[in-house]
Amino acid sequence: MNPQADKAMPAGTATGLRAIDSLRPLLAFLRPRMTLLLVWPALALAAAVALWSYVLLDLGRELSDRRTELAQQVDAYTRSLVIRTERSIGDTDRLLLLLRHNWAVSARRVDLSGTLEAGIFSKQYISAVALVDREGSIMTSTHPGAIGRYVGDRAYFRAQQAAGADRLYVSRPLVGDLSGREVVAFSRPLLTPEGRFDGIVLVSVLPSFFTQHYAEPILGEHGFVAVVVADGALVASRSGATVHSMGAPFLLAPLPLGVPSGVAQPDGGLRFADGRARVVGWRPFSELGLVGVVGVDQYTALAPYRAHRQEQLAGAWWNTAWLALAALLASAVFVHAKWRRHQVETIRATYRLATEDAGEGFFINRPLRDLQGVVRDFLVVDCNQFGADMFGKQPRELIGHRLSEFYQGELFRAACARLCQALDTGLYDRELPVTPSAEQPLKPQWIRYKAVRAGDDLAVTIRDISEGKAHLTELERRSNSDELTGLPNRYWIQQYLPQAIGAARADGQGLAVLFIDLDGFKTVNDALGHAAGDELLRTVGKRLRIAVRPRDHVVRLGGDEFVVVLEQVASSTDVEHVAERILGAFRDGFHLHHALHVLNASIGISLFPQHGDDAQTLLKNADIAMYSVKTEGKGKYRFFHESFFEAIRTRLETEVELRHALDRQQFVLHYQPRVDLVSGAPASMEALVRWERPDRGLTGPDRFIPLLEETGLIVRLGEQVIDGVCRQLAQWKREGAAPVPVSVNVSPRQFSQSDILGLFRAAVARHGIDPRLLEIEVTESSMMQEGIGESAVFRQLRDMGIKLCIDDFGTGYSSLSQLQKLHFDVLKIDRAFVLRIEHPEGDTLIASMIAMAHALGMRVVAEGIESRRQMQLLQALGCDEGQGYFFSRPVPAEKIHARG
Repeated sequence: MNPQADKAMPAGTATGLRAIDSLRPLLAFLRPRMTLLLVWPALALAAAVALWSYVLLDLGRELSDRRTELAQQVDAYTRSLVIRTERSIGDTDRLLLLLRHNWAVSARRVDLSGTLEAGIFSKQYISAVALVDREGSIMTSTHPGAIGRYVGDRAYFRAQQAAGADRLYVSRPLVGDLSGREVVAFSRPLLTPEGRFDGIVLVSVLPSFFTQHYAEPILGEHGFVAVVVADGALVASRSGATVHSMGAPFLLAPLPLGVPSGVAQPDGGLRFADGRARVVGWRPFSELGLVGVVGVDQYTALAPYRAHRQEQLAGAWWNTAWLALAALLASAVFVHAKWRRHQVETIRATYRLATEDAGEGFFINRPLRDLQGVVRDFLVVDCNQFGADMFGKQPRELIGHRLSEFYQGELFRAACARLCQALDTGLYDRELPVTPSAEQPLKPQWIRYKAVRAGDDLAVTIRDISEGKAHLTELERRSNSDELTGLPNRYWIQQYLPQAIGAARADGQGLAVLFIDLDGFKTVNDALGHAAGDELLRTVGKRLRIAVRPRDHVVRLGGDEFVVVLEQVASSTDVEHVAERILGAFRDGFHLHHALHVLNASIGISLFPQHGDDAQTLLKNADIAMYSVKTEGKGKYRFFHESFFEAIRTRLETEVELRHALDRQQFVLHYQPRVDLVSGAPASMEALVRWERPDRGLTGPDRFIPLLEETGLIVRLGEQVIDGVCRQLAQWKREGAAPVPVSVNVSPRQFSQSDILGLFRAAVARHGIDPRLLEIEVTESSMMQEGIGESAVFRQLRDMGIKLCIDDFGTGYSSLSQLQKLHFDVLKIDRAFVLRIEHPEGDTLIASMIAMAHALGMRVVAEGIESRRQMQLLQALGCDEGQGYFFSRPVPAEKIHARG
């Protein structure tokens, strides 16, 4: 530009032109590289499309899954309504039969006046009861003013008059002749001794009779239940707390009763008076031509989905915004970085390569060649302060000096070899250990050495990586070592065993894997606590190291499982000797908490190459052999055999059967009474579970409870048992029995893996029973498990009114102080002590247990009473209750008369 012309321009114009001039290099750089500006926006757009596709598809799947699940729930609720209402109808039919029987045996002289007020019939659901003669006139009624009234034109009379058979008739809603209220009539014929029609017996129920099983905790205030006639006419309906009358129906559209049962979504043409959309299910009653209907409010049921959807969409919008912002920033940073790189490329390559990393020593080394062109030495042309410090010198002490002035002998030859390789290939980049010696000038223990050829020189950077290497070494040590015992761990053996197998294969030698599991460790750990269990595992680790040969390896896999790897095995006899020494290491017992505890070990053995030629197979087969020992007595060792797979298969099949049994509710409850030893009357009962296996009959709990405990399925079974006991108590109450308390056995897993308090609260509310009729039994050993007995849930259960029982007392590790803290209500003496009661020491031991329990305010129950003599001795010792075959075996609920 012409300087004179520039002077003549206004100041602002000149400044603008200079700015354009400064941008011209950048614009020239970008012109052939415009795609750089589009890379990150394109990536962000693709990510946004993928994000929204995933979110919308996921929400669509979730909505579909939730609707399917809701339909399944509605079908289940409908099935429950029909079952419960059928039971109530059956109860009313039995009332009709009873009235007819009384009419027949009393020479047709039955007076119903005053019976409703006397509470003989339920005033909550029954409106009126009457006997009508063959002419249609009321003979007697709970409403005296109706006697003599003619009802022969009513459908409930005409239907029985024309039936010609003894059957129950259920009318449609009508205004009652006796009560003047909206009712549904139940009738059966009165018959002469010759079987001819002689009138009817009539019970009128309120519509609320059919909706009394409305599950309010489940259906809420917007749910809906109804009973309709098969042709669609409404018998009774209820939504929330409101029972609807026939004059103001709530369901405005008929059900699609073209199919016997089903579920209709809100778009299925069903309409309700409140305008809310509901998922409706219907199922027929087994007889009577009635259909049960349940509706669940869709808006309420899908509330969690809507909240989740809103959260997901908000998150997607935020993520989209972040992607857009990130794309803009990344584009700016990316272009800027490319531009800076383009600028830096014009700087001398030597300086650029030497200074590209911060915190590193850098050097410029120039090769010194002889007359034949062979490199004999290197000259330090330049270095920074950081690099000089690594040698303990100043830069001036290095610059201008030869490499041979600092390195001699083998160190010099190795340094020259590295630099020469960089000259030949263009790059040498290694992590190198620095061996301390008097001739070694470098101070770090590990360095990252990088030499790059730049023209005829070499740019060398040296970085101190000693700290990182030390940290990596420590991490590697920790990753390969079990923190509790100091033994090698699972990760270590996964790396080492394949190498050991390879070495054994190459040398033609044998190798053995011993899988060791401690017998009884869980009992000690639960009783004494995790600290004692950890100390026991450390002691076991020490004893195993002593028992094996010096060249063998002891590994802790986790929990109470250990593995021993034996190398250079000549025969199975060598392995047997080591296995015997390992078993011997457990014979002296273990001193924990000032007491001696005896444990055994079960050992499974696999041999290379007989039982497998890779690490995974050897470990698996040793584990299978160990499991075989566990199932056949424990405390031994056994070599792997192919037949062991059958035991594993049987166990898996049984587990699958148990899961199916839980799904199909094949577990039934039997009840064994507990008898008051003073009065001889039943004081309570214990609920005992049995497996009703198809084609195999009843299976006792000892055949399936251990496997349920091991797999965690005991939690599901516990839920079914709790609900079943509460349901049975409610049924006994409805049948007029005076129920006694029923105790339920609860596994420790139910306390740790489920909301046991919530389960009891829900079951009590669902079945409407008094919680004081429930007792919880926990075994003494599980009670002492760390954190279980002292948890707040025990106090909350007692606050509900549920009693707490210690089962199998005398077999665990509890103490008087621990029993005082736990506030139990009942103590059950284990049957093993009752069997020895006729011996002097047994008598004394039981007497002390009873005295201790009574001092703590607990009732005492003796289990396993099998003879009158045992009962009499327990009475003399002051025992409160007894349980055992002497009184009764466990029997089904229908054989129990639960009366005080």
